[in-house]
Amino acid sequence: MCSQSIFVPYASYVRILLIAFVGFILFVFVLLCLIIQEFGFIRRSGFYFGFLFGLVQMAVWFVYDASWTLPFCGFMVGWITNWLALKLIFRPLRPIKVCGFTLHGLFLKRQAEVAATYARVIITEILHVQAIWDAILTGPLSKNFHAMLRAHTLAFTEKLVAELQPVAVAAMGYDQFAQMKEDIALKVIERLPTIIDRSYEYTQNALDMENTLRTKMEELSPEDFEGVLHPAFEQDEIELIALGGALGLAVGFIQISTLYA
Repeated sequence: MCSQSIFVPYASYVRILLIAFVGFILFVFVLLCLIIQEFGFIRRSGFYFGFLFGLVQMAVWFVYDASWTLPFCGFMVGWITNWLALKLIFRPLRPIKVCGFTLHGLFLKRQAEVAATYARVIITEILHVQAIWDAILTGPLSKNFHAMLRAHTLAFTEKLVAELQPVAVAAMGYDQFAQMKEDIALKVIERLPTIIDRSYEYTQNALDMENTLRTKMEELSPEDFEGVLHPAFEQDEIELIALGGALGLAVGFIQISTLYA
């Protein structure tokens, strides 16, 4: 008895961890679908910004040629390049004219396209009708749904046989009539999971969640739109920036080994 009571919480923890892991994988998939076009910008900006900052590094080398400046400047070039590229994905929030050029955050510039992609992936991979019904029928609040379904089934049965109820009660007895309604409700609860899949298409069309989500995201202000998407990236930004710094540092050491070989 004691071992069983200990095992149940651990089983719940494992289930929670699995759900969290699957949710994380799906969320990463959503992010990849959203930023796949921005990877090209990050790659190109790395070339252009790296070239410009490299000119600064070269000027520093001509003035002060200490060996440590190469890995240091390489680290700074890689760090600043990735930091600047990531900033330009979300900043500026609104279009700004600078010397005839329009600066606008890449995600904000493509708000309608990003909103459509976000809505499609969320509804297709995470909030699809099957997942919703699985959560309703087998989730932690499934008992509440079953109780509600039972109550509605009993009320529907009462309404269906309203005119014949006195005859049925007289023929069957009140207890048997009540048990018949309970049996019907139980059958509905038992059969619903096996036939609910036939309603998926209708439910999907009736809820129209993809268009609703897309429309609502398109209507967001630039500040709110950025507030929805950016927090998901912030926790990984430092890793990408640090990777740029590490690569720049490695290039700096390669330069030292080449110059002093």
